[in-house]
Amino acid sequence: MIESTPSAPPAQQRLSSHVEWTEARVENHELNLREFEQRATLLHSLPRVLFVELTENCNLSCPMCRSAGKFDRSRNMSQELFDRIARELFPTAEIVDLRGWGESTILKNFPRFVDQTLDYGCRVRMVTNLTAFHEATWRKLVRSGALISVSFDAGERETFGKVRRGADMNVVLRNLEVLVDEAHASGVGTGNIHLNVTVQPAALDELTTIAKHAARLGVGMHLSPITLPDGHPDQLLHHRPDVFRALAELAEVTESTEVDVQLNTALDELWADDDTANKTCTHPWMYLYVNYRGGVGFCDHLIGSPAEHHLVGDLNTSGLREIWNNEQYLSLRAQHGAGREHIDPKFEDCRWCYRNRYLDFDHESYQPYEQHRTRLTRSLCASFVPGPATAPPGSRLLPLSVHPAPAAEGDQ
Repeated sequence: MIESTPSAPPAQQRLSSHVEWTEARVENHELNLREFEQRATLLHSLPRVLFVELTENCNLSCPMCRSAGKFDRSRNMSQELFDRIARELFPTAEIVDLRGWGESTILKNFPRFVDQTLDYGCRVRMVTNLTAFHEATWRKLVRSGALISVSFDAGERETFGKVRRGADMNVVLRNLEVLVDEAHASGVGTGNIHLNVTVQPAALDELTTIAKHAARLGVGMHLSPITLPDGHPDQLLHHRPDVFRALAELAEVTESTEVDVQLNTALDELWADDDTANKTCTHPWMYLYVNYRGGVGFCDHLIGSPAEHHLVGDLNTSGLREIWNNEQYLSLRAQHGAGREHIDPKFEDCRWCYRNRYLDFDHESYQPYEQHRTRLTRSLCASFVPGPATAPPGSRLLPLSVHPAPAAEGDQ
């Protein structure tokens, strides 16, 4: 039994009906909330949200990400490593995200990984390009209440094929219809499904078309900016008036069709709401990411090859619980607990989030953060300043693997 003598009561949080609440899981849940709210550095609780990178392979070659290349079995997580993670952490985990830098659904044994995760009573989360045909598994995930985020960056088939090179929008739509059909047939509803939109210049004029697809399907939309190096011509800062216009048009359409559009982050640093973005990140206390090789990280936005320097442990040399309270994790918790001004400069990625990130699905693990959810409305758009089509002096949109840019989704 997990024991603790907290000095403050835990946050009141509804327990998800999509998780099997065993005694061990309830105890870990309550203790983890207390330790987060106390900003403890040494934790007796275990991570509640896991990101298990099944593969680095991908079936698409998106220009905004990287070339898929040939399928390489050596870049898949071994069954042995997955079983180890499941055995040690799934009994207390609540959400298990089966993705990473690659597209998990292209694996032949993907259904088996899903079954194993569900057998432990965890809730599955998926960020996927939804190009693979797994109808039975898609339906099972929907019935179980899985959180399903589908990459959908353009509204027309031709543009979709350019920004998601190798994908056919009609195939994705057919799979989406399967998800929606099961959501209605099972009575679960479509609230756990949304279109994950990386806002980029090539498809700005199609945001309203994406919204019409969402309206027909009865699902929501999540928006985040494309993440590119400084000076790249497709960086949204260089297209501010067009972004402003596209968002205003989108707000008009979504309010008339009642499509829920969430801003995961500010689409322009000039438009960021500091009160919404600047909150203590839960990730060092609640999240743990394991890549296909056994490298361990603390954040689902800092994954894959570009974020190798952010790994904080290696399962090939250390145990999971040892890593969970190693020097790097303790330092991260201390820095984040003290406030964004105390974040080490090498974690400039984290500083960017403290300035710009609102909410992805963080409220699923820490319900009080629901208040930071930001919906796109006409009144919100009215608060944005169109500004010039150039970046303001001294500002930069960092080349991060920021969700839901493809590099962080692992859905290419």
